[in-house]
Amino acid sequence: MNIEMKNRIPTYNAKIGSEFDDASVKLKSKNSKYTKSYITFLALGAVFADLTGVIDSRISITLAVVFTLISLFTYWQKKSGGFTEQWTYTRVVAESFKSEWFKFAVGGGDYPIKDNLEEIYFETEFKKKLNKFYDEYKKSMHEKYRDYLDYVDLDINKETLAIRNESLDQRLEYYKTNRMYNQMKWYEKKSQDMKWYQMMYTRLFRFVLFIGIAIGGVMVANSFDWISIPFLQENDLFSIAIAVGFALDGINSADQYERLGIAYEKSFNELSDAIRELEDDKNDIKTNEKVFSEFVEDIENKISSEHKSWSLTTSSKNIH
Repeated sequence: MNIEMKNRIPTYNAKIGSEFDDASVKLKSKNSKYTKSYITFLALGAVFADLTGVIDSRISITLAVVFTLISLFTYWQKKSGGFTEQWTYTRVVAESFKSEWFKFAVGGGDYPIKDNLEEIYFETEFKKKLNKFYDEYKKSMHEKYRDYLDYVDLDINKETLAIRNESLDQRLEYYKTNRMYNQMKWYEKKSQDMKWYQMMYTRLFRFVLFIGIAIGGVMVANSFDWISIPFLQENDLFSIAIAVGFALDGINSADQYERLGIAYEKSFNELSDAIRELEDDKNDIKTNEKVFSEFVEDIENKISSEHKSWSLTTSSKNIH
């Protein structure tokens, strides 16, 4: 790809779908905040219920009830807000726009590079597909939440057409660099992040449970008068440790770090294999427009299978 083209063309036509990208980030943040809040408040309610020996019993039980009520209210706000579902619909349409744009820009899938007389047809079909994605999103959001983003710009800009008018070699290089490598790096980073969070919460969970079991053992010894620690007779620290431990496990499960880490790693490996295939001179991807078009379609299907799975698992209410 020549230097002039690199300077002229952005990495991705951000005008298509940028509103949905921004909205999905906010929805994800809200959902995560409410999830962690109600689990934390619930754990605090359990902790204060067992601290009657440390603070006045009336204050202790009052705080336990207050934190439990706050937890229930926060949980109700999370469910009534439907942030998980809204994020899913918004994220899927944003990724669908992006995938379709890359196919159109480089001549993949339903938009192969052919005679110039067919370009108007492909441009029309591209706009129809974007409108279809948007209508599906709008219908899903309106039926449940009566609120959705207004989509403003469906026009095909000059930068997009500039990519489409380049040679096969240049379009292939553009697609490999700005779609495949970028997406692969994103999957790699997200997979590493998810594994780190999973490891951190698992270790904290095990540590707290170990402390709880140790305290429980001491409490058993105390109950048989093998040792005498009056403080343990007045406070159920074992229950407190268990409540904190399962709160950590609840947050870990809600954020689905393990599931997402596996999914991102799988997508990373698939793109790595595809890049090796692309760079293999034994196939016709670099020389045949039809083969390249089918290759792009296959790659976009692999990428879209990851974000489309979100909509299939929305019923779990725990997608982050």
